[in-house]
Amino acid sequence: MPPKLERPAPPYQQIATEIRTRISSGELQAGDLVPSVRSLMREWGVAIATAQRALSTLRAEGYIKPERGVGSIVTTEEERGRAANDRVDNSRRTGKIYPTGSYAKITEAVIDEASEQVADALGLKPGDPVIRRVRTTYRSDDRPASASTSYYRGHLAKTAPLLLSAERIREGTFAYIANILKREIDAWQDQFEPAAASAEQAEKLGLDEGALIMVGRNWIYDDTGDVLEYGESITFGRVTYRGRLGDSPTRVQRP
Repeated sequence: MPPKLERPAPPYQQIATEIRTRISSGELQAGDLVPSVRSLMREWGVAIATAQRALSTLRAEGYIKPERGVGSIVTTEEERGRAANDRVDNSRRTGKIYPTGSYAKITEAVIDEASEQVADALGLKPGDPVIRRVRTTYRSDDRPASASTSYYRGHLAKTAPLLLSAERIREGTFAYIANILKREIDAWQDQFEPAAASAEQAEKLGLDEGALIMVGRNWIYDDTGDVLEYGESITFGRVTYRGRLGDSPTRVQRP
């Protein structure tokens, strides 16, 4: 029986979610071909633009990459990890947030005042206290893969003190908080937008100024609907993804 589209998620996101699930479950392994645009059109009964956008979304998130003369193939675990859904999946499957060989350095863990954007993301008022954790993630060859900043409600400083430590939290900060609050990770959402690296961004990633990067925002929710973590990141860009950071992101429920 062919898969059926459901609402309210747009068709391209439903297709992307299905392929992510195949990758996470191991049905599709690193190096495997993913369905082509024409295959997706036939399988799902969608227009070419919808199929193309589904694959563009997966490329922007790092799940697949183009292979000359072949099509799109599944990336390795080391090449992935920048999207919230991938970090949640890694934490659930392995008890650690980063794939083998990758690691992160926490460069800052402090109490700060919420900017308007951070306050809006966490459901706070501008100026409310928040915890800010800044990190750089490295590949197995010690080259920077991403630079990110995560924000949490300030009251967690007492109940989740590791958030103010420069030590890594192996299972991921969101899993650490959920465990302390006795909640479950319920949903997550990501936004990515291509950009030319500024001088500061290029320095963080070891790139040339003007190089293509992906600027991201992500939210991770618990089963009460609260945002456990809000994050902003920059990472290597591979494709032009036509989403915009101002768009309303689609919330992805946990499987």
